[in-house]
Amino acid sequence: MANGLDDVVAAETVLSDVDGLGGRLTIRGHSLPELAGRLNYAQVMRLLLDGFFDDLPDEAQLTRALGQARAEVFERLLPSLPLLASLDVYSAMRAGMALLPDGETLTDALLLIAAPAVLTPALLRLQRGEQPIAPDSRADHAADM
Repeated sequence: MANGLDDVVAAETVLSDVDGLGGRLTIRGHSLPELAGRLNYAQVMRLLLDGFFDDLPDEAQLTRALGQARAEVFERLLPSLPLLASLDVYSAMRAGMALLPDGETLTDALLLIAAPAVLTPALLRLQRGEQPIAPDSRADHAADM
Protein backbone atom coordinates (compact mmCIF):
# COMPACT_ATOMS: atom_id res chain seq x y z
CA MET A 1 0.00 0.00 0.00
CA ALA A 2 1.38 3.41 -0.99
CA ASN A 3 1.51 6.33 1.40
CA GLY A 4 0.62 9.90 0.58
CA LEU A 5 -1.36 11.34 -2.28
CA ASP A 6 1.08 10.84 -5.15
CA ASP A 7 -0.80 10.14 -8.38
CA VAL A 8 -4.17 10.88 -6.76
CA VAL A 9 -6.30 13.25 -8.81
CA ALA A 10 -8.52 15.29 -6.49
CA ALA A 11 -10.12 17.32 -9.25
CA GLU A 12 -9.55 18.25 -12.84
CA THR A 13 -9.92 21.85 -13.91
CA VAL A 14 -9.36 24.08 -16.90
CA LEU A 15 -8.30 26.86 -14.56
CA SER A 16 -4.94 25.75 -13.24
CA ASP A 17 -2.15 23.23 -13.05
CA VAL A 18 0.06 22.74 -10.01
CA ASP A 19 3.58 21.35 -10.21
CA GLY A 20 4.31 21.02 -6.50
CA LEU A 21 7.76 19.50 -6.93
CA GLY A 22 8.76 22.17 -9.43
CA GLY A 23 7.15 24.93 -7.40
CA ARG A 24 5.05 26.12 -10.34
CA LEU A 25 1.44 27.22 -10.56
CA THR A 26 -0.03 27.74 -14.02
CA ILE A 27 -3.36 29.56 -14.36
CA ARG A 28 -5.12 29.35 -17.71
CA GLY A 29 -1.79 28.71 -19.42
CA HIS A 30 0.06 31.56 -17.69
CA SER A 31 2.65 31.20 -14.93
CA LEU A 32 1.83 32.95 -11.68
CA PRO A 33 4.81 35.36 -11.99
CA GLU A 34 3.65 36.25 -15.51
CA LEU A 35 0.13 37.06 -14.32
CA ALA A 36 1.29 38.98 -11.26
CA GLY A 37 3.75 41.03 -13.24
CA ARG A 38 1.74 41.86 -16.35
CA LEU A 39 -1.99 41.72 -15.75
CA ASN A 40 -4.18 43.79 -13.46
CA TYR A 41 -6.90 42.36 -11.22
CA ALA A 42 -9.69 42.81 -13.77
CA GLN A 43 -7.66 41.11 -16.49
CA VAL A 44 -6.94 38.08 -14.29
CA MET A 45 -10.57 37.94 -13.13
CA ARG A 46 -11.75 38.00 -16.74
CA LEU A 47 -9.24 35.28 -17.65
CA LEU A 48 -10.61 33.06 -14.87
CA LEU A 49 -14.27 33.71 -15.71
CA ASP A 50 -13.88 33.30 -19.47
CA GLY A 51 -15.78 30.28 -20.75
CA PHE A 52 -18.05 30.02 -17.73
CA PHE A 53 -20.48 32.80 -18.67
CA ASP A 54 -22.02 33.84 -21.98
CA ASP A 55 -21.39 37.43 -23.03
CA LEU A 56 -18.70 38.15 -20.44
CA PRO A 57 -18.36 41.95 -20.29
CA ASP A 58 -15.13 43.76 -21.12
CA GLU A 59 -12.67 44.61 -18.35
CA ALA A 60 -14.06 48.09 -17.69
CA GLN A 61 -17.63 46.78 -17.36
CA LEU A 62 -16.43 43.88 -15.22
CA THR A 63 -14.57 46.29 -12.92
CA ARG A 64 -17.72 48.41 -12.52
CA ALA A 65 -19.82 45.30 -11.85
CA LEU A 66 -17.33 44.13 -9.22
CA GLY A 67 -17.54 47.53 -7.53
CA GLN A 68 -21.32 47.26 -7.45
CA ALA A 69 -20.98 43.72 -6.07
CA ARG A 70 -18.79 44.99 -3.20
CA ALA A 71 -21.46 47.55 -2.30
CA GLU A 72 -24.18 44.88 -2.46
CA VAL A 73 -22.20 42.45 -0.30
CA PHE A 74 -21.76 45.16 2.33
CA GLU A 75 -25.49 45.98 2.31
CA ARG A 76 -26.50 42.32 2.52
CA LEU A 77 -24.04 41.40 5.27
CA LEU A 78 -24.09 44.59 7.37
CA PRO A 79 -26.76 43.25 9.78
CA SER A 80 -24.71 40.05 10.30
CA LEU A 81 -21.30 41.72 10.70
CA PRO A 82 -21.40 42.11 14.52
CA LEU A 83 -22.16 38.41 14.98
CA LEU A 84 -19.57 37.42 12.38
CA ALA A 85 -16.97 39.60 14.10
CA SER A 86 -17.36 37.54 17.28
CA LEU A 87 -15.82 34.59 15.41
CA ASP A 88 -12.21 34.14 14.38
CA VAL A 89 -11.58 35.72 10.97
CA TYR A 90 -11.48 32.41 9.06
CA SER A 91 -14.75 31.15 10.55
CA ALA A 92 -16.34 34.56 10.01
CA MET A 93 -15.23 34.56 6.38
CA ARG A 94 -16.72 31.10 5.78
CA ALA A 95 -19.97 32.05 7.50
CA GLY A 96 -20.21 35.36 5.65
CA MET A 97 -19.61 33.72 2.29
CA ALA A 98 -22.28 31.13 3.13
CA LEU A 99 -24.82 33.95 3.52
CA LEU A 100 -24.41 34.91 -0.15
CA PRO A 101 -26.12 33.21 -3.11
CA ASP A 102 -24.11 30.52 -4.84
CA GLY A 103 -26.00 30.39 -8.11
CA GLU A 104 -24.55 30.06 -11.56
CA THR A 105 -24.94 33.65 -12.73
CA LEU A 106 -22.18 36.18 -13.24
CA THR A 107 -23.86 38.38 -10.63
CA ASP A 108 -23.61 35.61 -8.04
CA ALA A 109 -19.99 34.92 -8.98
CA LEU A 110 -19.11 38.59 -8.58
CA LEU A 111 -20.71 38.68 -5.12
CA LEU A 112 -18.49 35.78 -4.07
CA ILE A 113 -15.41 37.39 -5.63
CA ALA A 114 -16.22 40.69 -3.90
CA ALA A 115 -16.96 39.22 -0.48
CA PRO A 116 -13.41 38.75 0.87
CA ALA A 117 -12.52 42.36 0.00
CA VAL A 118 -15.58 43.52 1.95
CA LEU A 119 -15.54 41.06 4.84
CA THR A 120 -11.85 41.21 5.73
CA PRO A 121 -11.60 44.93 6.51
CA ALA A 122 -15.11 45.08 8.01
CA LEU A 123 -14.41 42.19 10.39
CA LEU A 124 -10.99 43.49 11.39
CA ARG A 125 -12.39 46.96 12.07
CA LEU A 126 -15.23 45.56 14.20
CA GLN A 127 -12.81 43.37 16.14
CA ARG A 128 -10.79 46.52 16.95
CA GLY A 129 -13.93 48.30 18.16
CA GLU A 130 -14.23 50.45 15.02
CA GLN A 131 -17.19 50.77 12.67
CA PRO A 132 -16.98 49.10 9.24
CA ILE A 133 -16.61 51.42 6.27
CA ALA A 134 -18.88 50.92 3.27
CA PRO A 135 -17.06 50.10 0.04
CA ASP A 136 -16.57 52.72 -2.66
CA SER A 137 -18.00 51.02 -5.74
CA ARG A 138 -16.01 53.39 -8.00
CA ALA A 139 -12.64 52.51 -6.46
CA ASP A 140 -10.20 49.90 -7.73
CA HIS A 141 -10.82 46.53 -6.06
CA ALA A 142 -7.54 46.39 -4.12
CA ALA A 143 -7.64 50.09 -3.22
CA ASP A 144 -11.18 49.75 -1.91
CA MET A 145 -10.18 46.94 0.40
